[in-house]
Amino acid sequence: MYINDIRSNTELSDVARMFYGDCFPQISIAVSDADFTVNIDGTEFRQVYDDRIYTIIPQDHKLGRLSKIALYDALMRYTGKSMPWGALTGVRPSKLFYECIRNGHTAFEAVDIMQSVYRVSPKRAEVLNKIFEAQKGKVYFSPEYVNLYVHVPYCTTRCTYCSFVSALISKNTEQARTYVKLLCDEIERSTEFLKSNGKKILSVYIGGGTPTALEPDLLNDILESIGKFEGEYTCEAGRPDTVTAEKCDIMKRNGVTRVCVNPQTLSSSTLEKIGRNHTVQEFFEAYETVKSYGFDINCDLIAGLTDETLQDFKYGLDGILELAPYNFTVHSLSKKNGSSIRYDTDENSGTSAMLDYVLDRNTGYAPYYLYRQKRQSGNLENIGFSVPGKECVNNITTMEETVGVMACGAGAISKAIIGGNITRFANMRDINLYISEFDNKLKAKLNSFTATE
Repeated sequence: MYINDIRSNTELSDVARMFYGDCFPQISIAVSDADFTVNIDGTEFRQVYDDRIYTIIPQDHKLGRLSKIALYDALMRYTGKSMPWGALTGVRPSKLFYECIRNGHTAFEAVDIMQSVYRVSPKRAEVLNKIFEAQKGKVYFSPEYVNLYVHVPYCTTRCTYCSFVSALISKNTEQARTYVKLLCDEIERSTEFLKSNGKKILSVYIGGGTPTALEPDLLNDILESIGKFEGEYTCEAGRPDTVTAEKCDIMKRNGVTRVCVNPQTLSSSTLEKIGRNHTVQEFFEAYETVKSYGFDINCDLIAGLTDETLQDFKYGLDGILELAPYNFTVHSLSKKNGSSIRYDTDENSGTSAMLDYVLDRNTGYAPYYLYRQKRQSGNLENIGFSVPGKECVNNITTMEETVGVMACGAGAISKAIIGGNITRFANMRDINLYISEFDNKLKAKLNSFTATE
């Protein structure tokens, strides 16, 4: 194999972007048996891999993975930098850990493989081991189960880092009513389809956007269309300024068990910079309101926000921990297309220290799921923590892709998993197109599940 310019190969380009951002030099790679030669702007690096690596990497993945490792090793030598996740560029590092376990390795051996083969740092390799332990009994490798995801694409403002399907509720009140009517229809027809095909709903997750940005009657319509569900049932109330006792009443009455109240930061100046229209005090008030109804609570923080210091982040995390929610999630800022921030190599230099603070602090919580995104600050991760026994099954099974997803709403992506194969179907992202193409797309979505049987 010879690639004259790695820009033609997405996975290899992703390795280079970890070191350079979007502006990386001319790089070529040549492969002959175990001999890899990487040329970086005229400087050649040759790597010959031993039998151990060849034995560990499955045959059908060997060339691609070895090429990425060879490129990573060359760039590490050329730049003097190393990355927390080594040569891994995929969304779900834990899937590689599980692959090692399925191939007969112990968890201890899997940790060693992550480090010695894939160049993952010792700290991140151990995180994968902790997640593996936390997920035991909660992965559900069963084709009869499906998670139900419902997307509400409305919010009170648009955050600077956001790339989700979302519109301002204040400017789209009439559209929202039309949208919710169709969404309820999609939910009812989708759940009936699952029932008629012998599928069971494992968990329900209503996300956005901000579901609680809707008027109370619309929120109630969505929850009623799902019907009573005895199981883990999450509703995001990510914007504290949208939380009211009336909406908590509606969620409780309809069976919601878990609510996400997400400050993202406890710095007032940062909240203003990132475009959120609530105060720190409003977050604490919303948290207490939700807590008074007995919901399990998750809180999100973002590491690497505009002008945030390590001390700002520590203050935020420590403030969340004092509240003692069952779950909290730390997201490393991701500079996505569709957001108002862009990707370069000048990411917040303190982001790694922020994640280290979380991982090193004795919080009483254990990491239980993890995923990565392209163009994340510091090439880091998003990681969820839980008190023992309160892990979110939806997060685990969705990220590990062990359970299918029936997804309803604009931009929602369904997944049918049959025999280890995954078929995806994406609803129209544009809200108006979702409305105008509703019937055709709903039929196509349900057919995509039937086609995999």
